[in-house]
Amino acid sequence: HPGPRSSSPQTARSSSPQAARPSSPQAGEKRPRSPSQNSDDLRSTQSPRVGTSSNRLRAKDLDDETREYANCAIDIFRCDVAAVEGFPDLSKGTEMVKDAWKATCEDLGKRVLSPSIAKMILNRAAQTRGELKTKTRPFTEALFDSGNNKKTLAANRAKAEFLKDGFRFAFACAQDTEMKTGLYKAAIIQKVANAMWFANSRDEGPSHPEVFNPFPIKALALVLTAIENTIDEYMTGMRIDIPFTAAEYRPVYESHVKSLLLFAENGAKYQLMEKILTRIHKVGRFHSGAQPLVSATKPTISQEVLDAALAEYEAGGDDSDEDDD
Repeated sequence: HPGPRSSSPQTARSSSPQAARPSSPQAGEKRPRSPSQNSDDLRSTQSPRVGTSSNRLRAKDLDDETREYANCAIDIFRCDVAAVEGFPDLSKGTEMVKDAWKATCEDLGKRVLSPSIAKMILNRAAQTRGELKTKTRPFTEALFDSGNNKKTLAANRAKAEFLKDGFRFAFACAQDTEMKTGLYKAAIIQKVANAMWFANSRDEGPSHPEVFNPFPIKALALVLTAIENTIDEYMTGMRIDIPFTAAEYRPVYESHVKSLLLFAENGAKYQLMEKILTRIHKVGRFHSGAQPLVSATKPTISQEVLDAALAEYEAGGDDSDEDDD
């Protein structure tokens, strides 16, 4: 993924903050690619297969060069699902695929994007959301009691309704009290972000600070949507799987995006949203075990010494280039 981002909440391509990914890296730099992406990433995708009766593309059908391009584009696309659009429709998803492929070609050289590879990349949107839900569920389950007796079911129903009321689940101090404080500071938010993007030093968060530092505001919306989906599964008291589909949860996601933008706007004077997003990245990076980011490397020689050396040279005090007698 390309180039540096500012430390403030970013603006998405055309419409929302923090979603935009610059089109190219800094001069002289290669777009970084996550080392966590490998050929295994291609196995669960569904795409037309070349020259087989099943008409499905498999990882072993790709030559090494094609696999490298596909993995690079998938890496970029997955980051864009977090930072640009969590529930892209076909039109937006196709645009994101083309952007990811274009960025890949900037690194690896021009190559035609085939329909089968494009579909493979596009399928990653649903796969990424599914992965997020899977990694969210254990943290949500911890909020509820196990068992199927009437008392437990009633308690779980009440808890689910309580957490959903006024987005109480997004507050730091609201899960077991009527008091709501610490909006967007609930511990579950950081836990989900850690599990999804900062599981280890090779994960997407540490590998792509240009995307995840600060944490994308739309990624936060996606986390909140996944938490809400897994809470919805307890609305009957017993967990019942509710598919994390675009049809059902895109409106929920968009509502969270809208609320986050409003919060960012209202708290702009104190940079409240920026501080929350910066902290999610900082804690996540620490959790991953990756080295802290260094904002600037200090020179080994002070500027004062360099200035003095230059002044000496300009005054004619350096004759090191003259021939010795």
